[in-house]
Amino acid sequence: MGDDEDLRERAAFYQAMFEVNTAIKLLIDPTDGSIIDANPAAATFYGYPLDELRRMKISQINVLTPEEIRHELQRARTRAAPAFHFRHRIASGEIRDVDVYSGPVQLRGRELLLSIIHDITERTQLEERLRKAQRLDAIGRLAAGVAHDFNNLLAIALASVELAERKLAPDHAARPHLADVKRTVKHGASLTHQMLELSRQGELAPGRVDLRAMIAATSDLLRNVLGHNISVVTDVAQDLPAVRIHPSQLELVFLNIALDARDAMPDGGTLTIRANVISDGRVCIVISDTRRGHEVDLPIEPYFLSDGDISIERTPHEGTRVEIVLPLYASVEPESTEPPCSTRRAKEILLVDDRDDVRAALGDALIDAGLTVHTASGAREALAQLDKLGGKVDVVLSDVAMPERTGVELAGDIRTRWPELPVVLMSGHRHPPASATISGWLAKPFTIDDVIATLDRVTR
Repeated sequence: MGDDEDLRERAAFYQAMFEVNTAIKLLIDPTDGSIIDANPAAATFYGYPLDELRRMKISQINVLTPEEIRHELQRARTRAAPAFHFRHRIASGEIRDVDVYSGPVQLRGRELLLSIIHDITERTQLEERLRKAQRLDAIGRLAAGVAHDFNNLLAIALASVELAERKLAPDHAARPHLADVKRTVKHGASLTHQMLELSRQGELAPGRVDLRAMIAATSDLLRNVLGHNISVVTDVAQDLPAVRIHPSQLELVFLNIALDARDAMPDGGTLTIRANVISDGRVCIVISDTRRGHEVDLPIEPYFLSDGDISIERTPHEGTRVEIVLPLYASVEPESTEPPCSTRRAKEILLVDDRDDVRAALGDALIDAGLTVHTASGAREALAQLDKLGGKVDVVLSDVAMPERTGVELAGDIRTRWPELPVVLMSGHRHPPASATISGWLAKPFTIDDVIATLDRVTR
């Protein structure tokens, strides 16, 4: 075989490898970035005809500055880096994330760069969604810790206010001020409950949600999250019926949309939330913003589990519109068959909480309400107290989160030794854990009347 024939075979082999292979390939002159050759896969990916692509320069595709492109071409030419991560603009104007494997080749006496391009846009979008989900999870965990501690402070404040009210005359001048404090505490409790619900994990059972009240409360939270340069506007129908969903699911969707809108409107803008009943009888929520030309990337699908529909519409230079359609809550809540409690039953209790200030405030309020109160700072001390008392108390009221053993674990210990002794747990969370050892549940902050009613109910 002669040298010319050998060269022709090599050239044919190269041409087949370059053109027929489905991998995206470019031959680039490193001196000025000219695209010397491109294969059909490149034409398909970039959206240009082959003859046009072969007349272009890499600077018309790569979004880096000309100086940055020259630097990267030199790195590839000297094999300083075997692989690169770039963003390439295709014919439609869309920006795609690509990994480029590039190195020098000799062809017809010229030193060129052979670049093999892999489109990794979907992978980078998934990675960004994961980062956002992880960030949201971290925010949720932090919010849960802050909310739990804050609920303890609110519980102390509410107990102290109610104790003060009991000691004041009905016409005392301080009563309106104490009422203001109680309203503020209850509003703070609503916000902390939202923070705690947002941190909950897993699938949550849907229930009845007063959407008008929920949007009002959530919009306050969003204003704090978004900052002063983004306005939150609500337009909610007056006669909006209740919907079927778990509130934390919907709040999490709202928060995701709000965070995405904040990132897309660094110079400020407006987030608008509208809600009304649509023609098929369901409730439609529309959340829109005033972003300009920013891509939408909302990881909201995993949170939407309650037979609702969601769609996203982006209009360039006009903003983004997210539409959420929810079913009405049609179930009728069964009426309680428990007879009303006509007489007080709980007289003597054991109060268990690891915080001294909570035990002091709540204990004083319960004593003032006529109960005999024993206290313990944890599970071990509580069991010792019960041993000392021979289990002769009407009920145990315990916090859930304690350093030695949790309230749930304490309830299990008590059930083993004193099966008839009821245990009521209190926590910053709204929803009790699944446990057969618990007789009652109180979500902080609560009124003393709530405590008395619960203790009396479980001791009937």
